Amino acid sequence: MKTKLISVFVLFLAMAAGCGKSSSFQTPSKSSDVAVASIQLPTLKCNTCVKTLTTALESVDGIESTEFDLKGKKATVKFIAARLDVGKIRTAISNAGYDADDVKRDSSVYQDLPECCK
Repeated sequence: MKTKLISVFVLFLAMAAGCGKSSSFQTPSKSSDVAVASIQLPTLKCNTCVKTLTTALESVDGIESTEFDLKGKKATVKFIAARLDVGKIRTAISNAGYDADDVKRDSSVYQDLPECCK
């Protein structure tokens, strides 16, 4: 019984420690080690592009979520900083046939994209 009470107390302290902290939009949060990156996608054109990139980024280990702004031509990516860095995310986007910030698209993959994405 005493061990169970201690376990519950430790769990409560762990949960309370994360409350009230605000995390910066571009830096990892100390409590969860999740970082957020905003990546410019100048070659993003349509919802088919968004679907292609969503599929490509879902396969990358360490990405928690992605949001796309089609009009603003950018992606907001939440990722686990201990497993992944922004350079690898840009490379995954490039490998899917799209420019990502200063990383140019893989031109052979780009050629195979639907016409609406070119």
